[in-house]
Amino acid sequence: MSIIQDLIGFFWEAFTRPIKLGEISLSIQLIVTVILAFFAIFLVCTFLSNLLKDKILVKLKFDEGSREAIATIFRYFTITIGCLLIPQAAGIDMSSFTFLAGGLGIGLGFGFQGLAQNFVSGLILLLERPIKVGDYIELDKLEGTIRKISIRSTVIVTNDDISIIVPNQILVSNKIINWSHGNVLSRIHIPVRVAYGSDPVLVTEVLLSAARQEPRVLRHPKPQVWLRNFGENCIDFELLVWIELPKARLPIQSSLNYIIQSKLYQNNINIPIAQRDLWIRNTEELKQVFAPIIASSQSAKIKDAETTEQQELERQNMSLKALLRKVVYFEGLSDLALLGLIEMGYRETFAPHQFIFHEDDPGDAFHIILSGVVEILAERANKHIRDLSAGDFFGELALIMGIPRTAAVRAKETTILFVVSRDVFQRFLGSYPQVADQIAEKLAERKEELVQRQKMLRELGILGDEDLDNNPLVWIKQRMKSLFGI
Repeated sequence: MSIIQDLIGFFWEAFTRPIKLGEISLSIQLIVTVILAFFAIFLVCTFLSNLLKDKILVKLKFDEGSREAIATIFRYFTITIGCLLIPQAAGIDMSSFTFLAGGLGIGLGFGFQGLAQNFVSGLILLLERPIKVGDYIELDKLEGTIRKISIRSTVIVTNDDISIIVPNQILVSNKIINWSHGNVLSRIHIPVRVAYGSDPVLVTEVLLSAARQEPRVLRHPKPQVWLRNFGENCIDFELLVWIELPKARLPIQSSLNYIIQSKLYQNNINIPIAQRDLWIRNTEELKQVFAPIIASSQSAKIKDAETTEQQELERQNMSLKALLRKVVYFEGLSDLALLGLIEMGYRETFAPHQFIFHEDDPGDAFHIILSGVVEILAERANKHIRDLSAGDFFGELALIMGIPRTAAVRAKETTILFVVSRDVFQRFLGSYPQVADQIAEKLAERKEELVQRQKMLRELGILGDEDLDNNPLVWIKQRMKSLFGI
């Protein structure tokens, strides 16, 4: 027992014994105490800064950027004060480190010059606030939203949800486009080129109509159309629209381009193709040289043209837009609405004999067959009903009405389907709310089928005693509203 006491006494004496380093007197106990104190100060300052940012400043109704800047400055200030007070509270004479700090400072000054510049730049960003957390900025070819500004660097999240860490010095010394500075309103310019011979007034009307069709474009300030230039092969127009969603600038511009292209096509306004005229001398001699080649390839060219025309016709007939128009509920949709549905849907491949769904499965998707063959089965009766091939579709009514599957579907060979799931359909109706009324009107025309579906829903306990005869259209709209929240 005495040996253990002696060992404890020895280690405690070594732990607390002062060590002389010139005029400095330190012990292991003192060093550990100071380190723990630094760690505790860091935790306490971080906790207080988060409390300040997430609670106090929120109640005081500071914006996100102001909260982040104030909390960051508070955290670094309190940590600095704590780091200065802890050595003095521990009885360490800081004047003893003056010579060492001076020599070390010169060496570190050269080695950490870039770090010091970023530190000062971080203070400038936090105090002057040319940019703040939540701003949407453009730096060279980088665009994104500022998520965090620290003393050394700034975190920018791009539109692809990629976090990029940028040194603060770059943000201070380079030119930055801050789309959120002052106010979030910003104007985007969309160049449009049309062929000579187009009616400028009609072009202006078409472009303004396209701007009004995009819901994210502001009505005030009003969109404008400028005739910018008379080019070599075209007339250059420019559509100018105001938005308040800087982050959605590129998606809005893409949407407007789709709308403009569709409206130009509907109004027979041509988009020119750059061309050059080639003048050839001695054309008679060229005819004699190429006459045999032209004669021998003429018949082949006609055959190729016929084959190409047939292939193109088949391709158009089997396009996804054409297949969607075969669905009775979608046949009246505009090209833009169909484009939105095509963009939101997805393709899925099924192996031979793989079930796509079974009887009584939730009606949570509808499918269009792009290639392959599927079979419709009555599983309970173990009966084959029919086959469907490329261009056919199934499951649309179960999706729209939210009813279980009445039959099973299985792939007979490798099959590729275009799938519109319930989530996709809900987002689609949210983007094109007018489509819900068109679908409801088409569905109301199929009253006999609706009665069967309503009976099924009553048997499942999903519906009460609602009477379909009173107003089928109102009942369908209420059903779709409860399913998709539109």
